[in-house]
Amino acid sequence: MTDFDEVVTEIFRELTIEVPGPDVDMIETGLLDSLALVTLVYELEQRCGISIRFESLEVDDFRTVRSIARLANTLQREATG
Repeated sequence: MTDFDEVVTEIFRELTIEVPGPDVDMIETGLLDSLALVTLVYELEQRCGISIRFESLEVDDFRTVRSIARLANTLQREATG
């Protein structure tokens, strides 16, 4: 598990969303709704020092813990690099 995986899992835990595994489709299973998504985006921005632009949001980036972590990692590298 990467540091970003841990951050995402922690955010879900704080939202009282039980994550069955890092590759489980959170949208398809109904675990991630629109309110939780907004909170998740805000928390990722705050904790990872990134900016997630509305225009660039892709559903597939938010399907699993790993895809969310990958997005956060990519955006952080772009912001610092």
